[in-house]
Amino acid sequence: MKEIIMPEIMQKAPISYAYHKVVYNREGIPDDYIFLDVNSAFEEMTGLKKGTIAGKKAMEVLPGITNNSFDWTDFYGKIALCSEGQEFTGYMDFMSRCYKIIVSAPQKGYIIIFFLEITPEIERIKALEKQEQRNKELAAELEMVFNSTQDAMFLVRFENDEFRYIRNNAAHQKLAGYSLEDIRDKTPFEVTGEEIGKILISGYQRCVDTRSPITYEETLPFPAGVRTWLTTMTPAIENGVVKNLIGSRKDITIQKHAEEERKELFNRLQAMFNEHTAIMLLIEPVSGKIVDANPAACAFYGYTKEEILDIYIQDINVLSEEEVEKRRLIALREKQRYFLFPHRLKSGETKMVDVYSCPITHSGEKLLFSIIFDVSDREKYKEELYWEKELLKTALLSIGDGVVTTDEKGRVTVLNKVAEEITGWREEEARGRPFEEVFELISEDTGKKVEDPILKVLKTGKIIGLANHTILIAKDGHMKPIADSAAPIKNEKGHILGVIMVFRDVTSEKIWQKKILDLSYHDSLTGLHNRRFIEEHMKKLEASQDLPLAVIMADVNGLKLANDVFGHEEGDRLLKKAAGILKENCRKDDVISRWGGDEFLIILPKTTNEIAEGIIERIKNKCPEIKSIKTQLSIAMGYAVKREASERLDHVIKEAEERMYRQKLMEGKSYRNALVSTLLATLFAKSMETEEHAERLKSYCLAIGKEMGFSIKEQDELSLLAVLHDIGKVGINENILQKLGPLTTEEWEELKKHPEIGYRIAQNTPELSTIAEYILYHHERWDGQGYPRGLKAEEIPLLCRVLAVADAFDAMSSNRTYRKAISRMKAIEEIKRNSGSQFDPKVVKVFLQLYRKETPEVSDKKD
Repeated sequence: MKEIIMPEIMQKAPISYAYHKVVYNREGIPDDYIFLDVNSAFEEMTGLKKGTIAGKKAMEVLPGITNNSFDWTDFYGKIALCSEGQEFTGYMDFMSRCYKIIVSAPQKGYIIIFFLEITPEIERIKALEKQEQRNKELAAELEMVFNSTQDAMFLVRFENDEFRYIRNNAAHQKLAGYSLEDIRDKTPFEVTGEEIGKILISGYQRCVDTRSPITYEETLPFPAGVRTWLTTMTPAIENGVVKNLIGSRKDITIQKHAEEERKELFNRLQAMFNEHTAIMLLIEPVSGKIVDANPAACAFYGYTKEEILDIYIQDINVLSEEEVEKRRLIALREKQRYFLFPHRLKSGETKMVDVYSCPITHSGEKLLFSIIFDVSDREKYKEELYWEKELLKTALLSIGDGVVTTDEKGRVTVLNKVAEEITGWREEEARGRPFEEVFELISEDTGKKVEDPILKVLKTGKIIGLANHTILIAKDGHMKPIADSAAPIKNEKGHILGVIMVFRDVTSEKIWQKKILDLSYHDSLTGLHNRRFIEEHMKKLEASQDLPLAVIMADVNGLKLANDVFGHEEGDRLLKKAAGILKENCRKDDVISRWGGDEFLIILPKTTNEIAEGIIERIKNKCPEIKSIKTQLSIAMGYAVKREASERLDHVIKEAEERMYRQKLMEGKSYRNALVSTLLATLFAKSMETEEHAERLKSYCLAIGKEMGFSIKEQDELSLLAVLHDIGKVGINENILQKLGPLTTEEWEELKKHPEIGYRIAQNTPELSTIAEYILYHHERWDGQGYPRGLKAEEIPLLCRVLAVADAFDAMSSNRTYRKAISRMKAIEEIKRNSGSQFDPKVVKVFLQLYRKETPEVSDKKD
C-alpha cells in the first residue's frame, strides 16, 4: 500500500520532484545522472515531459548544465555516495530561477530532489536589502548635507504646544555659538532666555499656524555674536498634524551691511545727481527718450521736470535726428564717450555743450548717463582765438611796421612786406641767413656798429629795445633811422624758440618829434606853459643876469568846491578865467605857467618888489569883475625876489609859495563867507526859494528847538541848517528847479542829488562842516522811505527831524509860483496825518503844542 500511495502523492504534489540515478565513471567519480521519474510540477517548472526524459542522462536533457557556475553532477554524486540529505538555496542559470533545493539519497547511488521556487521571495529580500542600503546611503547623504551646508540648520519638535530643539548642524553651531548639547531637548526660553525666546517662538508659531514654509529676517544676539539672519521655517506634517519644524538660517549680516551701503551709495549718488550743479541726463539709448534729468538740467534747458521727461534728446540736439541716433549708438557701444553738440534751450537759444556719455545698467535696463557742460563761452573763445590767429597772421604780413623773426640760432625765418621794403631784402633771400648779415645796425651818433639785439634777447630771454638814434643800413646802402623792440618767442614751458623784432622807419617821426616837443611844453587846458617847460627854463635862469628876478606863486581858491558842486567843466572854466586874468595883467617878457592842479607860477625878469606887488594888486582887482562863472573868482598870491646870482631859484620859489599859503590862510574866511553868500544868492535866483522862507524856517526851528531844550550850540547849528539846508540846489539844473509841472523820473533823480551836493559844499567850508551831515540827511523820513540813505526813526539826526516838520509846514502854508498856500489848519492836519510816517511823532507833538499856544515864534507873519 505504501509503495502505491507515495508515488501517487509525489505525482500530485505542488512541489517539483525528480528521482535520479547517479552514473559514475571508471574511477568512481560521479559523471552524470539519469532521470528515473519526475512529477507534473517538475514538468511545468522545466517544460520537460516525463515520457521524453525518463531513462535519459541529464547532459542529454539539459546540455547547458555544464555551463552552470555550480557543478550539479559532482554535488549530487557525493550525496548519493554518502546517503546524506542536504538543503540549500541556489540559482539555476539554465532556468534563470532561484530555488530552495532539498536533496536526499534513499539508497546509495540514487537521489530524490525537491525544488521549491523562491525567486519572488529572493527578489523581495534583495529589494529590501537594496532599499535598506539606499536608505543608509540617503541618511548618510542627508547627514552630510545637514552638516556640510553653509546654512545654519536646526530641527524643532512641536508637541503639546511646546517647541523643543532636536538638533542643529555644524554651521548652526559655529555661526550661532550653540553646541548640540546646548540645545538638545530644550525650549527656546531655556536656550536663549525669555526675551530672545519670545522672538524665536513668534516665528515658529507663525509657521505652525500657516502650516506652510515661511521666510523672514531677524537680528539675534547669539553667543557667537549679533547677526542678521534670513530664516526659513518648514513644517513637517504627519496625519495632518505639525510634528516638527525644519529651520534654516542664512547669515545675511554682510549682505545687509552691503545692502545698507548700496542704499547709502544710491542715496549719495541720487543726492549728487539732484544737487550737483553739472547738467545730468539719463537717456534711453535706442529711442532717445529722456528718462531722468537733474534740477541743473531743468534750469539749464528751461523746462520743468515733467516737460523734460516728456521729450527726446533729438528734440534738444540741433543736429539731424539720424546723426543724433548714430552718436547715441556710438556711446552705447563705448566707442566714444566725449561729444560736442549744439543744444537748443526752451527759449530757442542754442548753446554749445560738452557731453560725456557712457552706458549704465539701471533696474536691468541699459541707459546712457550723460554729464553736460555749457561750453558756449569756450567755443566762442576758440572761434575768436582762431580768428585772432588768422588776424595775427594777416597782421604780421600786413602790419605797418616791419616784422622779422628768427630761430633759436638767430637765423632769419620770416620777413613781412614792410620789413622787405625797409631793408631792401626779399624774404626768400633773407631766410636762413644770420640776422646781422641782413640787418646792419650802427649808432647815429658814433657811426659804430651796435650790439646785435637778436643775440642779446637769445642770451637774456628778455624784451629789449634798440638804443635811440639807431641807423639801419639797407641792402642798397641807404641809411634809415629805425626804432624797434625785440622779444623772445617761448613755448608753454618757457623755452626760447626764437626772437621776433618789430621795427619801423622813423624818418617822418623825427620831423614830427620837434613839433610834438613844442606841444609838450604847454598846458592843453589854459594854453600856458606847463611845469615841464618852466622847470627846464629855470635851469637857464639860474645863471641869468636879468636881476632882480621876481617869482609869483598863485593859487585859485575854491577849485575843488567848483568841481564837486558844479562839475569839472565849471572847474576847468574857472582855471581858464584865472589864466586869462594872469596873462592880461602880466608883461610881455614875463613867463606864466601852470605849475599844478590849481597853482600857477609866474617868472618876472628885472622885477622889483614894488613892481611885483603892483602886478598882484592888478590881478586881485580884476577877479571880482568876472561874472560868467557860477562861483566868485579869487586867487591867493605870494611873491619873492632873487637879487643875487648866488641865490637858488628853487629857494625863491619856495619862499613865494609860503607867502601865498599865508595869504590864502588870512583871506580864507572872508572868501568862504563871500562864497556862501554868492551861492545863496545863486540859489534864490535860480530856484523858487526866498530869503523870507529861510527866515520863517529859522524862526520855526528855533521855537521847536528851545521847547525841546536844545543847547546854544545846537540852536546855532539849527539856525544855519534852516538857512543852508537846500544850498546843494545850486548844482541842480535851474530848468528842473523852476519847472511848474510834475517832474519826470530822470528829473526827480537829478533833484534828489542836492543833499549830497550841499554836503560837499559844507565839507569844503570849515565854518559849515558841523552841519554837513545834517544837510545830507535833511530829506530822510521817519519810516525810512526818504533819501539819500533811507535812514529811519532815530537813525536820522534830531536837527533834521525838527527841520522836516518846520519845512513841511511852511511849504504848505506859503504861496508858491506853482500853487497857492493852504490854510494853517489844513497844514496842521496834514502834519498830524503824517506823524509816525514822514515825521518824528515827538517833534510833531512839540510843534502842535507851540501852535496851540499861539506863541510869537509861530504866529502868522506877513510875507
